[in-house]
Amino acid sequence: MRTTYRIVLLCVMLAFIVAAFAPAAFATSQWARKYQASCRDCHSAFPRLNHYGQRFMRNGYQDPDADEADGDTFEKTQINDATFIDKLGNLFGVRLSVTPIGIKTNKLTDADGKKQDQMAYGNTDWVQFFVAGSIYKNTSIFIEMAFDDRGYHYSWYKFGFHNWFDSTWGNLIVGNVPARDYGCYPNRLRIMGPVKADVFNVKSSGGASSGDIDGNALNASGSRPALQYYGYQGPVLLWGGVSPGDNGKSSDIGWNANDKIHYWAGGRLEVPTGSEWEGTGVSAWYYNGTDTGDGGDRYGPYENEYTRTTFDTEVRWGEFEFMGTYLMGKDANWALDDTDTEIEYNGYSLIGAYMQVFQTGQSLYYVLQYDNVDSDDVESLVKQYVTPSISWFPRENIRIGLYSRFDMRDVEDDEKLNEYYINIRTMF
Repeated sequence: MRTTYRIVLLCVMLAFIVAAFAPAAFATSQWARKYQASCRDCHSAFPRLNHYGQRFMRNGYQDPDADEADGDTFEKTQINDATFIDKLGNLFGVRLSVTPIGIKTNKLTDADGKKQDQMAYGNTDWVQFFVAGSIYKNTSIFIEMAFDDRGYHYSWYKFGFHNWFDSTWGNLIVGNVPARDYGCYPNRLRIMGPVKADVFNVKSSGGASSGDIDGNALNASGSRPALQYYGYQGPVLLWGGVSPGDNGKSSDIGWNANDKIHYWAGGRLEVPTGSEWEGTGVSAWYYNGTDTGDGGDRYGPYENEYTRTTFDTEVRWGEFEFMGTYLMGKDANWALDDTDTEIEYNGYSLIGAYMQVFQTGQSLYYVLQYDNVDSDDVESLVKQYVTPSISWFPRENIRIGLYSRFDMRDVEDDEKLNEYYINIRTMF
């Protein structure tokens, strides 16, 4: 392992040297171009949104502090009296994530049954092309297309219709949407970009007893086709949605994707804008659905009715940030077979961060995350990780992070799944 640590150290040094000589005029993402704004106007450390960035998203990618919604004509080319077309650079953006080196301990098993470490070099995690912005007053789009090891696919694609009847209570999202975007711990646009909260990764079904994994099962924070409403005024934000649940892949499970409906509802209270604690708040969320599988001619369709309930908090003060969530989950037939395997699990995630900004404009971002998932019913769900990281921003839109995940379970050392890796992200 001493050689491994030397390789990690060398890669860190090389990454920092390359970034130090990156050109100062590096392009930024589409809204920064459109509004001639800094990335940090909307992000504390991308992809993490600050409170203004959250308000900008809620307002349909329009300036929430403008006297009138600016999505109709602002910075657009007038074609005729009824047509205004946005500039391509104001709509189109690119994101890139690479992992120069990664190490996972005890991930592999050799021919003698001994655990071996797994190493990866030069991993291209994904390239994302996204088109987003306002196409009309109070009408928005967000389309994210990703290339990764699964090939080409859509992550998020949605239409937004905002401020109906000139009220912030009237907003509807249609498309492939996240169910937790408006909570205090959404698990998307995260503080620690590459690291998700483990408790949100538990899927609604673990697969059949044969060991097959149900590819249509949903976790708590992933995307799903849906209609989602949200509204807000002052310190209160409410949202809810309905979905067929399985991304429309009815052919994979053998019956109608719309046979069972999944639904959710949430509420949030937050400190109003203008306070030094603005964006601080608490939220609660409830999610219920029925996952399905095909048992063939012998058994017919299987069902798993499941629930997820979370309580979250978010604290912002200057350059300090903190988020926490507690989740309770219950599945009536997690195995999706004729055993009716009822399980319960719970877990929580805590994450704190501090941004140190230098006079040069560069910054360091210190983050510490703790994840804990527990279940008396399914041992494989039990997880306990401490994840420290430090990220360097030579420019606001370049993030070079060093991450370590330490397995804190009470197991033998050769069973601990620790991770060490460098991740480089940029958006432009």
